[in-house]
Amino acid sequence: MEIITDERVGKFIKGLSAEDQGRILRHLDFFDKYGFNLPSKYLKKLSPNLWELRPGNIRLLFGVIRTRNTILIVNAFKKKTQKTPVKEIETAKSRIKEYEL
Repeated sequence: MEIITDERVGKFIKGLSAEDQGRILRHLDFFDKYGFNLPSKYLKKLSPNLWELRPGNIRLLFGVIRTRNTILIVNAFKKKTQKTPVKEIETAKSRIKEYEL
């Protein structure tokens, strides 16, 4: 599967520390290697087509575009609360729809 990052997520990641960027890259490598078989410590399903990858206190929200066999990372944020904010989930869902058109 190909992994694509939305440009808005790319800008967010570039603004992070080198340590956080390295952690994100390691987690993306884990996901590339193990896919959806990662333990819940690293990966959580939020809705039928929305997943959360968990590199430290950063959260990457992504969907799968099956017609293109692609993972699309559409939102990223620093986690500040125990629960994933609804606003971040809604942002991710709307961005996935942008790519599916």
